[in-house]
Amino acid sequence: MDDLIIIGAGNVGGFLALNQDLFDKKYNIIGFLDDDETKIGKQFWNIPVLGKIEDINNYKDASIVIGISNPIAKRKILDKIGSNYHFPNFIASNAWISNEVIVGKGVIIYPGVSINHESEINDFVVINMNCAIGHNSIIEKCCSLAPSVSFGGFSHVESYVQIGIGSSTIQQIRIGECSIIGGQSILINNVEAYSLYTGVPAVKKKSLR
Repeated sequence: MDDLIIIGAGNVGGFLALNQDLFDKKYNIIGFLDDDETKIGKQFWNIPVLGKIEDINNYKDASIVIGISNPIAKRKILDKIGSNYHFPNFIASNAWISNEVIVGKGVIIYPGVSINHESEINDFVVINMNCAIGHNSIIEKCCSLAPSVSFGGFSHVESYVQIGIGSSTIQQIRIGECSIIGGQSILINNVEAYSLYTGVPAVKKKSLR
């Protein structure tokens, strides 16, 4: 059984720690790394927080998973540690992933997710429970989808986007990088990069630059 370090002793890290039975491959979880100093030395879900993220070099032989949903936080972590580690995928065994779907590395896919054919899920994407991804969609790196997000076919989500719970798109919508989509929003037009959109139909509320 391979050793595993989870970066982030929060909600996503807890999901991974408590639900190893959901995945085809199980790991020996050595511990968490987290930059919250109040967590270091404590245990969460019976797993110790061993140190800060910068201590990752002490565990070069372990597999690494970034158990964090916030896209910008993930980008900062990757900028800090680099990508020269083994980042396995954690895909729930009851998720449905069609043939001809490309999945990158470090991807976390929760139970009940459906991903239709010829879609592409890039590195370090988190797709939470019961999301439905239409055919020929692209989700670029480090994006996070809250539960029950639904994409029409040919949707394209650029890097570092955060999609709120229950949001949806019609077909052929493009969501610009580093944008945030509020929960329960419906996108019928393309989304500008670095922008917050909410509503039904969703409209731009403010710039995030």
